Amino acid sequence: MGLHPKKQARRLLQVLSEARRKHRNLRHIARDRDVPRPPPVAPVWPLPRRPGGPSDEEIRAAFARHDAWHYAFQFEGDVCFSSSHRIPLPARGPQRPLQRFRHLMPWLVQAAGGSLAGKRVLDIACNSGFWSIQCALLGAREVVGFDARPELVEQAKLIRSIVGLEHVDFRVLDFWAMRPEALGGPFDVVLNLGILYHLPNPIEALARTRAMAREWILLDTALYVAKAAVLRVEWEEPLDIHYAAAAGVIMRPSRRSIPLLLRHVGLSDWMEIPLCTPDMPADYLTDRRASWLIRVPGSRGA
Repeated sequence: MGLHPKKQARRLLQVLSEARRKHRNLRHIARDRDVPRPPPVAPVWPLPRRPGGPSDEEIRAAFARHDAWHYAFQFEGDVCFSSSHRIPLPARGPQRPLQRFRHLMPWLVQAAGGSLAGKRVLDIACNSGFWSIQCALLGAREVVGFDARPELVEQAKLIRSIVGLEHVDFRVLDFWAMRPEALGGPFDVVLNLGILYHLPNPIEALARTRAMAREWILLDTALYVAKAAVLRVEWEEPLDIHYAAAAGVIMRPSRRSIPLLLRHVGLSDWMEIPLCTPDMPADYLTDRRASWLIRVPGSRGA
């Protein structure tokens, strides 16, 4: 059975609107191609494997014990795994997180003085550890990642064991239990990537994120497309690792609401990370996702 005519019309308008936004952003990217940008930062990919670590067969068997992976992984020796989900979502390779990495990390690394060496990094809602592992491979002194789902922390520990990193710690922790005392004090860099729009109170979420950070916060979030500064209230069920860890209300911010939310929690020194290349996931090119680099008041250079 086809869609109702009104639903068809709404869907057509949505498609046309997304096409216009993408066309506009591609124009801006082309227009600004000569604007100075930070030096590129490449992800460490495929992931290295520690000498004497698990064999190809052992790695495949360990991955197979989990029926859902939000991130795809590739290791040295051409051992590859696509994403998988418990709901109808297409399996994806690593292109999306690698595109996001090249979008976000040059700005953070430049702000941190050209390197993450010596930095203590917190990865909020770390999922299977992609960002934590990358920060460790970029030279961070210590990385702590936490997630509310034990299965994701188990996955992250598996990735850590394959790569062979001793200065990365993964813990099971609910977002609302996050506080400096629970995680060994504040962090130089805090990653808030892909979690804000899975939570019911973005103001409190950003206030807690700020309390964890000494220097820099990297914020990346899905957005509700609207011209006004609004929060769209939705209900989300934990049907898959793609969604919130518990059933309840979530709030999806619009782009114009983010500066107000940051200002409310005392964060006024920030920049929205610009799109610098058309090689980006579709949600960034259609204004359904964006990223901010935020300096914490009182940090060095502030």
